[in-house]
Amino acid sequence: MSIMDFTVEEINLIAVYIADTKAATVSDILAALPCMDRDMLPIAVSAGRKLSALTEGEFAVMQFVPATDEGGGIVVLE
Repeated sequence: MSIMDFTVEEINLIAVYIADTKAATVSDILAALPCMDRDMLPIAVSAGRKLSALTEGEFAVMQFVPATDEGGGIVVLE
């Protein structure tokens, strides 16, 4: 999985639900699925699938920064 594989929408969603671990972040996103509107569901499912493909080590060095006019994206903290 490459950081380039995440869409802006997925990065923004992950930034909302970010937790200390990859497993907790995926769990939080999945728990929120019943509350999401139809437009968000495929984004959330895709983000969860992509996060699940990462190792905890890969996730640990990634910072998900919500998109703004000034930028945003994934910062790798190596």
